[in-house]
Amino acid sequence: MKSNYQLKGLAAALLLLLLGIFGLEAAPSGKVRTQQVTISANSQPLKDVLSQIEKQTGYLFVVNDNVNTKEKVCIKADNELLPAVLDRLLKPRGIYYAIEGSSVVLTKNRGNTEDNGDNGPRISTITGTVFDNEGEPAIGASVRVDGMSGGVATDIDGKFVLNGNFTPQSKLEVSYVGMKPATMRAGTGKDLVFHLESDANVLSEVVAVGYGTQKRVNLTGAVATVDVDKQLNGRPVTNVAGALQGSIPGLSVTTSNGKPGSKASMQIRSALGSIQGSTEPLILVDNVEVNDLSLINPDDIEGISVLKDAASASIYGVRGAFGVILITTKKAKKGEKFTISYSDNFAWKSPTVKPELAVGSEGATLALLGVERSKGISSVINDIGMYWDWNTVDRMKEWERVYGGYKLSPELVYGRDYEKLNGSLQFYRSYDPYDLMMKKNSFMQQHNIAINGTSGNTSYNVGLGYMGNRGMMRVNNDAENRYTVSFGTRSQLKDWFEFHSKLMYTRTDTENPYQFNSTYDEFYYLYRWPATYPYGTINGEPIRNSISEREQANRNKITNNWMRISLGFSADIYKGLTAEADYTFTHVGRYTQTNGGSAEGYDFWNLNDFVYKTWTTAGNLRSAKGTDFSDYHVLNALIRYKWENETYGNIGAFIGTNIESYNNYGQSGQKLDLLLNDRPEISLGYGDMTAGSYNNKNTVAGFFGRLNYDFRGRYLLEANFRYDGSSKFPRNKRWTALPSFSAGWIVSNEKFMESLSPALTFFKVRASWGKIGSDRVANNLFLGVMSMSETAWIVGENGLYTLGMPRALRDGFTWEKVTTTDVGVDLRFLNSRLGVSFDWFDRKTTDLINTGASLPSSFGQTAPMTNYGHVNTRGWELAVDYRHNFSFGLGMSIAANISDAVGKYSNTDPNERRVDYRYDGKTYGEIWGYETDRLFTAADFTYDEYGNITGYAPGVASQQYLVDQYKEPAFQFGPGDVKYKDINGDGQIDDGLTNGVPTLDNHGDMKVIGNTTPRYQYGVRLDLTYRGFDAGIFFQGVGKRQMWGTGQLVIPGWHYGEAYYEHHMDYWTEENPDAYYPRPWALNYQNANPNFKKQSRYLLNMAYCRIKNLTVGYTLPENVSRKFFVSKLRVYASLENLHTWDHLNNVPIDPETRVASGDGGYIGRSYPFSKEYSFGLQLTF
Repeated sequence: MKSNYQLKGLAAALLLLLLGIFGLEAAPSGKVRTQQVTISANSQPLKDVLSQIEKQTGYLFVVNDNVNTKEKVCIKADNELLPAVLDRLLKPRGIYYAIEGSSVVLTKNRGNTEDNGDNGPRISTITGTVFDNEGEPAIGASVRVDGMSGGVATDIDGKFVLNGNFTPQSKLEVSYVGMKPATMRAGTGKDLVFHLESDANVLSEVVAVGYGTQKRVNLTGAVATVDVDKQLNGRPVTNVAGALQGSIPGLSVTTSNGKPGSKASMQIRSALGSIQGSTEPLILVDNVEVNDLSLINPDDIEGISVLKDAASASIYGVRGAFGVILITTKKAKKGEKFTISYSDNFAWKSPTVKPELAVGSEGATLALLGVERSKGISSVINDIGMYWDWNTVDRMKEWERVYGGYKLSPELVYGRDYEKLNGSLQFYRSYDPYDLMMKKNSFMQQHNIAINGTSGNTSYNVGLGYMGNRGMMRVNNDAENRYTVSFGTRSQLKDWFEFHSKLMYTRTDTENPYQFNSTYDEFYYLYRWPATYPYGTINGEPIRNSISEREQANRNKITNNWMRISLGFSADIYKGLTAEADYTFTHVGRYTQTNGGSAEGYDFWNLNDFVYKTWTTAGNLRSAKGTDFSDYHVLNALIRYKWENETYGNIGAFIGTNIESYNNYGQSGQKLDLLLNDRPEISLGYGDMTAGSYNNKNTVAGFFGRLNYDFRGRYLLEANFRYDGSSKFPRNKRWTALPSFSAGWIVSNEKFMESLSPALTFFKVRASWGKIGSDRVANNLFLGVMSMSETAWIVGENGLYTLGMPRALRDGFTWEKVTTTDVGVDLRFLNSRLGVSFDWFDRKTTDLINTGASLPSSFGQTAPMTNYGHVNTRGWELAVDYRHNFSFGLGMSIAANISDAVGKYSNTDPNERRVDYRYDGKTYGEIWGYETDRLFTAADFTYDEYGNITGYAPGVASQQYLVDQYKEPAFQFGPGDVKYKDINGDGQIDDGLTNGVPTLDNHGDMKVIGNTTPRYQYGVRLDLTYRGFDAGIFFQGVGKRQMWGTGQLVIPGWHYGEAYYEHHMDYWTEENPDAYYPRPWALNYQNANPNFKKQSRYLLNMAYCRIKNLTVGYTLPENVSRKFFVSKLRVYASLENLHTWDHLNNVPIDPETRVASGDGGYIGRSYPFSKEYSFGLQLTF
């Protein structure tokens, strides 16, 4: 008689055979991964151990007759998960198991080929066909057997053939781009048919929202998600913020320059929202704030959601007033197999634009023409020791003709490169300082390792990352190195209790040369001087210039250490009722070392000769060190409840609390007069020593709740409430209530819409309203703080300290309030292949924290800070996506988005009427100026008998007012100068005769000529896949934006002794009457010249379209990569900022440029933006 186990084996074989014939898959127990076993066996028969497990778990073991159940085994387990125990017990003995319902089927492997635990007949060949969601053959779909190496791709008819040693229970897995993965048991192994479902239907996607997740189909707020794989992976991303540019509508990302370590600025739905406070969004990483996304390794990120309206962001309270960016990092997953992944990227960077200096003779000619005209009779320039006249220009031309095509040594040769004539230095040799300072290419690299797995009831993930970013400087280069570590665990301690933890650490080391001028960096001086400014050597010694200063500068060092530790748990209290809590501590330490000094070499500034000297200032001979620390404590705790009922609908709710404490403190010390220039240490200084410290604290506490209601998948309601308190406000104004509401109607789920399916797959309308208080302002604005300073007076032997006047205060100082209304519609067509989403919004900030209405001068102080004025932003957002798989195997997806927003001021000071201030009704970012008509021609003037201009021709408005303002007697408008339009028709061009202070009531011919706000920001992404190959191209741009530029790059003749560029050479002469630039004129660091009043002709058009990224990759077939013990291998090449289309009329600035303090107000004279060429690989073992 067969044993009990043999009878069970026969029953199992019959059961599995029937399942295979009908292509069914038994549903595994939902508790299998949480069942725990305690057992201790020492040399006991396997069948006894299995019996003990049966008693503890309720599972029944059915055993194939090829399994020896009498074998003696040893095992010990204490509350271990069932799969882990079975793995340790069975796999070393070559026994495989499959859990089917309440049964565990055991079978012995045959030969060296794995099977899936079935005692049925063997199958050597499996055949089948794969179809997509439209019934077309899926060409190039991947087909493999779970637990076995290798796999195949379907042919042009969607067919596949698998050869091996299989069983009816072998599980086939099919994956195909744009489709949901599918599985099926092998059954008979003959003519299997897979009908795949479209994955373009993103409605089932789970989206991270405030303190939880929701299915996209049920969202009623304005929430957008970022495709992390496409936006972050396979690109040379050093800062996550920059990679988000153009990815979703309504998110604006800008940077001031391309310097390594520079921080990007982000706004959601316009930068207008506050006057005293920040309007940047709240950035949360795993629900805890991070103020700089460069701290986060892009490889650690799993998902990004952007909450744009008050209804979705209000749950985060006062810091989410201007939107929230939610970033979730990769976490340990239950039962995850052990894997190791490695990725790298090697990139080479070069500037997006390069300013081309005009050769010496061309620049000098333009400069002299301007000087002759502005000075009347002068034909000489003598500036900082450089002398030019027309004879100098001839010598420059001779040098360019004879030596211009040669690479000469740095040494200046007297008589060839320069001379001293009539007591002044004259330089003939032309240089390209940009090439001397900048590399053609700089190198950047990134490496990441990820380790994931499960041990017992604990899953873990480890991430290691390194990024090395070398600057573009050829001389004394700057550099940034970032090291990241993350370690997360997730432990199922009980069926109802889970504990999780996460450690994240980032260290960033930045080095750059000391900057001798605190206001203007080396780029200011690099772009400042003409081509004949000497960048060589005299007797082998350097000449004073921006390159030699940088070359001799000591190194500044900045080290940032960012560490975060998170601990938390979740507990199932009762059916539908769970509790969650987590505590996070973040510590940030910033260490700075500033090493000043001096530089040596030949100086000629205003000396009329070369003199070897040391140049520095007392403030530069210093060594300074500083530390800045921040401690951030966050506690979140909440209770959730979920109730589902097909008749009455589904309810979800939670209540919770959030407490945050922030402490920023630091100290600094400095000593002047260094003993050794190359040893800049405080202990080696002998001059004055100064030290200082600071300590700032603030706390936020809040109580919040949310209620969701879903009635039969058609009607959706959500309400959020938050009650917040902030230490930034007076005690009697510290707390505020923040409600928000949203609703949605899934129209497509109504019966009367069924006839439109599948042409119209999904149709939802939604609306939201919410109010959020904002505390994103400085500390202590409600306190009468007095400053303390040391004076030059001495009393006895001590210096006298004084206290400043406290600022005026006004009672009632309280929160700014941000109210947002949003109306949206989401549609999907053509069986969800085409999607459209549209939002219209209105965001209004009231009770602005600002200086109050102006007071009489007799008050003796500026008006106190108060809640005064409103700002309002209205706009819209549109997103469209489409996916399709062609019959010949090509997969395609395209996604596009565009958004626009306009902001206005209201309820401001009624006495404020100046056009360049915040008057009532002013549009944020507007630029006032004159409207340009054209350049003057000879016909626009009247002349005397000698040909001298005597006045304006009839019908031509006089521009004499502009001349009188300029106060330059030599200037007179003539042919080639700028002609402005007479807007008010009074026969003269003026600003209302206000002497440069036009008002709304009197602005003459001035008008709004542009706006600095980016309008119609857009992004378009196209992705293609074909048999392992993938390609993606991403376009990003701005449809409308203007900026009035200052400085030598944009205004020729900004200063007559400084640089002129190639694009400046298109200036008016009698032989070139259609030139872009007017007749030359010499300026002196200002815009007062009548030709360059703010005007429409020379207003910079900053609209652009850029190929932000182009990536091409190839993934090795799995059956090939597994031969090298690699489950996935992808190689790729990527191009960043590949090409740009703009309307800048050859002005050599990047259209993403924005004015920042580091530029000194001079447009484009800053660290260049870069285009990048890179390649990399992604490996999974």
